[in-house]
Amino acid sequence: MDGRAEDFNYTRMGGSTVIEGVSDRAGMVETQKTFSLLGLKEDFQMDVFKVLAAILHLGNVQITAASSERSTVSVDDSHLQVFCELLGLDSGNVAQWLCNRKLITTSETVVKPMTRPQAVNARDTLAKKIYAHLFDFIVESINQALQFSGKQHTFIGVLDIYGFETFDVNSFEQFCINYANEKLQQQFNLHVFKLEQEEYMKEDIPWTLIDFYDNQPVIDLIEAKMGILELLDEECLLPHGTDENWLQKLYNNFVNKNSLFEKPRMSTASFLIQHFADKVEYRCEGFLEKNRDTVYDTLVEILGASKFHLCAKFFQENPVPPSPFGSAITMKSAKQVIKPNNKQFRTTVGNKFRSSLSLLMETLNATTPHYVRCIKPNDEKLPFEFDSKRIAQQLRACGVLETIRISAQSYPSRWTYIEFYSRYGILMTKQELSFGDKKEVCKVVLHRLIQDSNQYQFGKTKIFFRAGQVAYLEKLRLDKLRQGCVVIQKHIRGWLQRRRFLRERQAALLIQQYFRGQHTVRRAITAAALKEAWAAIVIQKHCRGYLVRSLYQLIRVATITIQAYTRGLLARRRYRKMLEEHKAVILQKYARAWLARRRFQNIRRFVLNIQLTYRVQRLQKRLEDQSKENHGLVEKLTSLAAVRAGDMEKIQKLESELDRAAAHRHNYEEKGKRYKAAVEEKLAKLQKHNSELEVQKEQIQQKLQEQTAELRGKMDDLTKQLFDDVRKEEQQRILLEKSFELKTQDYEKQICSLKGEMRALRDEKEQLQHRLEEERATSEGLQGEVARLSRQAKTTSEFEKQIELLQTQKVDMEKHVQSQKREMREKMSEITKQLLESYDIADVRSRLSVEDLEHLNEDGELWFAYEGLKKATRVLESHFQSQKDCYEKEIEALNFKVLHLSQEINHLQKLFREENDINESIRHEVTRLTSENMMIPDFKQQISELEKQKQDLEIRLNEQTENMKGKLEELSQLNRNREEEGMQRQITEVPREIHTRERETLSGNIEEMQEASGHLKKQLEAASEVTSFQQEASRLTVENRDLEEELDMKDRVIKKLQDQVKTLTKTIGKSDDVRLSSGAKEHLGMLEYKREDEAKLIQNLILDLKPRGVVVNMIPGLPAHILFMCVRYADSLNDASMLKSLMNSAINGIKQVVKEHFEDFEMLSFWFSNTCHFLNCLKQYSGEEEFMKHNSPHQNKNCLNNFDLSEYRQILSDVAIRIYHQFIIVMENNIQPIIVPGMLEYESLQGISGLKPTGFRKRSSSRDDTDAYTMSSVLQQLSYFYSTMCQNGLDPELVRQAVKQLFFLIGAVTLNSLFLRKDMCSCRKGMQIRCNISYLEEWLKDKNLQNSLAKETLEPLSQAAWLLQVKKITESDAKEIFERCTSLSAVQIIKILNSYTPIDDFEKRVTPSFVRKVQALLNSREDSGQLMLDTSYLYQVVFPFTPSPHALEMIQIPSSFKLGFLNRL
Repeated sequence: MDGRAEDFNYTRMGGSTVIEGVSDRAGMVETQKTFSLLGLKEDFQMDVFKVLAAILHLGNVQITAASSERSTVSVDDSHLQVFCELLGLDSGNVAQWLCNRKLITTSETVVKPMTRPQAVNARDTLAKKIYAHLFDFIVESINQALQFSGKQHTFIGVLDIYGFETFDVNSFEQFCINYANEKLQQQFNLHVFKLEQEEYMKEDIPWTLIDFYDNQPVIDLIEAKMGILELLDEECLLPHGTDENWLQKLYNNFVNKNSLFEKPRMSTASFLIQHFADKVEYRCEGFLEKNRDTVYDTLVEILGASKFHLCAKFFQENPVPPSPFGSAITMKSAKQVIKPNNKQFRTTVGNKFRSSLSLLMETLNATTPHYVRCIKPNDEKLPFEFDSKRIAQQLRACGVLETIRISAQSYPSRWTYIEFYSRYGILMTKQELSFGDKKEVCKVVLHRLIQDSNQYQFGKTKIFFRAGQVAYLEKLRLDKLRQGCVVIQKHIRGWLQRRRFLRERQAALLIQQYFRGQHTVRRAITAAALKEAWAAIVIQKHCRGYLVRSLYQLIRVATITIQAYTRGLLARRRYRKMLEEHKAVILQKYARAWLARRRFQNIRRFVLNIQLTYRVQRLQKRLEDQSKENHGLVEKLTSLAAVRAGDMEKIQKLESELDRAAAHRHNYEEKGKRYKAAVEEKLAKLQKHNSELEVQKEQIQQKLQEQTAELRGKMDDLTKQLFDDVRKEEQQRILLEKSFELKTQDYEKQICSLKGEMRALRDEKEQLQHRLEEERATSEGLQGEVARLSRQAKTTSEFEKQIELLQTQKVDMEKHVQSQKREMREKMSEITKQLLESYDIADVRSRLSVEDLEHLNEDGELWFAYEGLKKATRVLESHFQSQKDCYEKEIEALNFKVLHLSQEINHLQKLFREENDINESIRHEVTRLTSENMMIPDFKQQISELEKQKQDLEIRLNEQTENMKGKLEELSQLNRNREEEGMQRQITEVPREIHTRERETLSGNIEEMQEASGHLKKQLEAASEVTSFQQEASRLTVENRDLEEELDMKDRVIKKLQDQVKTLTKTIGKSDDVRLSSGAKEHLGMLEYKREDEAKLIQNLILDLKPRGVVVNMIPGLPAHILFMCVRYADSLNDASMLKSLMNSAINGIKQVVKEHFEDFEMLSFWFSNTCHFLNCLKQYSGEEEFMKHNSPHQNKNCLNNFDLSEYRQILSDVAIRIYHQFIIVMENNIQPIIVPGMLEYESLQGISGLKPTGFRKRSSSRDDTDAYTMSSVLQQLSYFYSTMCQNGLDPELVRQAVKQLFFLIGAVTLNSLFLRKDMCSCRKGMQIRCNISYLEEWLKDKNLQNSLAKETLEPLSQAAWLLQVKKITESDAKEIFERCTSLSAVQIIKILNSYTPIDDFEKRVTPSFVRKVQALLNSREDSGQLMLDTSYLYQVVFPFTPSPHALEMIQIPSSFKLGFLNRL
């Protein structure tokens, strides 16, 4: 829009477009900033400016009179063109209907031209209509910008009205304004009277009603039936109504009938009304036209069809939008809402104004009004000008004088007892102050100070005074204070004057002292004395200078000497320290190595002890088994003796043959003795050979010592040749040699200990040999001796092999020692060459003097020698270390050999014990047989029969083994087929007859083999009894033992086959049951696994499982269901150890996963959900009635049958609680940094808290502005937590508990920050917090979490926000705060009130008196005195029982779990 304000009709009607001190440009910029602050964008602002420009151009449209009854508007009018262009209208239509109007009758439509005044009024009316719509639109937009979604309890409205107006010419506008002032003054009078009345009634003050002016007659004159406004509307409805006719009606109705209406004496076109403020004369000219304010339908239709969207919106027939306070406050809008119809624009202005005013009065009556009366000191707005007449007129017009009169007749001044006591306590005496009740003290004081008791009244909480009494009390108070000030001033001034006098007296005495001294000196000193004194001073100067210079020189020399010796001492100390550190490092190295070796030896000794105990236990067990077998053999022998008791006669016939057998036995004994002697000779040879080996070992050790000695000597020679001049390094070498000697001594000690062990083993061996000789002497059975000697022969061969191994090891060791010698020589030669090549010794010595060489070690000046020595020592250390390692390896090898020998000796001892037992049993049998006089021929026949049976048995065994191999192959093939066809359950196709036949044949074969083995054992037992007498018995016993071993192997194979047959029968029975049962029951809801696959199951299902791959398209808690199906399998096997191992492994695996991912929210949520599902499965299928109520009949069949897992349920519950606590900690750590920036610092309501409190420095926010958290960040974090928990299948009740804990943290952190930040305690920040709480409540509603009790945790924060917004002035406000703020403690409420900081001038600080009122009310509460909330508080978690709806039979295992080793049963 181009042009100035002077160019437009509507802006220049006031006569001047400039106001002094007001900048239109600055106001425009401020308006744009305000729009932007409210969130109204530039498009909105441009639309508003376009409408305003169009209104201004519409006012400049020129309307010319074509005749007395017709007017026209030029289509080419520039202002009309701009108006139509801005609003998107057709200029021809607008020009036509600005000067014409359409009359619609029942039969036809008539276009009637308008006169120029009518057209001008129509144009101005249209402009006002557009402006009114624009104003409503702006107000509605601002209200929408300020509106928030929360529930609104109260609101604050500001009503700015004109005062009472009376001008020289008063028209319809002044009439409406004064009418409104009459209504408002009536409401003001009633309100003031009501407040006074309520105050006195509440305090029980005697009160008589005060008469005041009531302006109801004036209001009735204006708005009553047949009043001025109704007569005006009636005249406007007449087609030919005029202002004169309406005025005449007023004269006829009210003159001489109503004292408030008068007719002017000198005018017939006006009337007078007596208002409450003054008498006003109104001219009737223009009343009708202004009251009509008609906008014609044709112009409305044209604007409604505008291409400009805002203009078209203004004139569309849409219902008026509801007030933003309509949903929260039950009161009518101050603006009348008329239902749109065809006659909506025919309503008069007076009717509209009266309706709007009545609604305004209803609103005022429903609220608590507060009045601000503005008084202008002068009409010219000049500074320091006071027009008393004009001010009195304004006070009268505003009703202030009437209010003052009402208040003056009562008790205008009032004090509470506490305020009176605190202010006028200075007027009280000590006796009055000694009273305990402050109320009684106030009464006594007032009776003493004010004699007239009618000048004050005592209420319940206040004291009421008449006018002037408070001033009188203030005068008494000031007099008392003045008197006290005079006394204080008297004492202070006296003290100041005395201090000044003392200071001046001290100064006078000092001046007198110096003056008298100077006077005495002047009288005593002469010229000669002065010269002598001067000469003495010069002499003293030179003498003192000499003495000081000499002392300086002496001190300097001493200092230099001390520094030289000190620096030398420090250098030597530093050198010694370096040397000690180096030695300490070497000592630490060897000490640590020794400790490590000792620790290893202890561990090895402990392991050997454990192995020994385990082997002893095994041997004891085997001995017990052997004793049981021997006992069975004895029983069998006794049964044989009973069977053969009837053959005693035959035995007597064979006594002669028995004698021959005795002679034969004697021959065998002689042969046995000869064989025994031969064996003893062999043992003697072996012992001799062992002694030779020991001698060789000692020789090897001596050679090693000699070689080490030679190496040490060579090392000494080399070090002497290389480091003769470096004494310090010789000491280091000696230390190394000593350490090496210590090591060798340690090695020698170890070798000695090994020798001791060898001697002990040798002694044990000799003892065993001695015992062996004794047992041989006592043994009487020839066969046992032969068997024992044969076994000893075998052991001798093993000893010979060991001896050969030792000889080869000795040769290898000698070769190794020689190779080490060669390597040592080569390394030493290389070291000497390197040292000689790197340093030219002759050149160095030529450069050094003899003294330097002598003091080489003392001064430490040749560091290169030290460096060379260090290199040599490093090489030596590495070589010694390698040699030490070799020795340690050799010692370990020797230890291993010793252990091997000890094991062999133990084995020999075991064999000897077995031989003794066998010999004893044979001896007993022989004695028993000899006593029974058994016949040898029968035994020979039996032996021959046994040989034949043995051959037959061997043949049958071979045949049966071949048959069993064939059967095993067939069974293995069947098992393979079963495994291949197990998943499809096709084993039912195999005929059951084949399995039954195979079972029968296998069982028959097994029974035959058992019978044959039993018969064979009996025959072998009989044969063993005879073998002690005959030479061939030894061969049979050996063969029988081999056969027994083969039979044992066959028995084991038979047992395995029996087990396989049992499993086959079980699986066939199950398959038959499955085939006979219905087709729907395909699976049993179990997962079969092997015990060795348990670790793999836990690894794949728990430790390596990733949540992201499971939660998608999977049932909730799938790993938990898989684990429970495995538990069911272990329960079905009735295997307690298997079930216990699985449960412990699963629980430990869950603990390990949680411990490794203790900060991973997704992993914690996933395993928290699975732990709860696993716990619910254990409860659901436990078989307890309280958990089986929700199961289906089929699910009840899947309950556990053999074990009660209630203890494991408790353990799982504890694990779930630990996971839940860690789960909550991770969520709190993630959301806590964004709570304060999002809830307090971020402005979700733009412009509400943009200002900062005055007097506060600028605070930095919790984060940088570039990456600031908002309320959306808080909601996004909450949504992330909620979605993750839902995806992982967490129980809804647990989700609600977690959300409740998070909301408690949000409320506690926000409230604690509010307590600590005074700049956040303001009314606008309370609105901001309330808005953010509403966002959180909407989030709960969207997630359907209203029942989680999370909203109640925000109640303290909500009450704190309400406390910041509520009015904090009167006692009723204090009571409301006491009643509403129930979730806040007294300390917290007082803290917020004391920290309340106003942002702008519209807010006020909370007065201390109001804080004291609230504190007095809160004293009755018995709550904790803690200010800050405990953010680490955790609600008790409750795990609900939610039965799983999923059938175990229908659960499928994904291939991604890598659980192919599990089989569904």
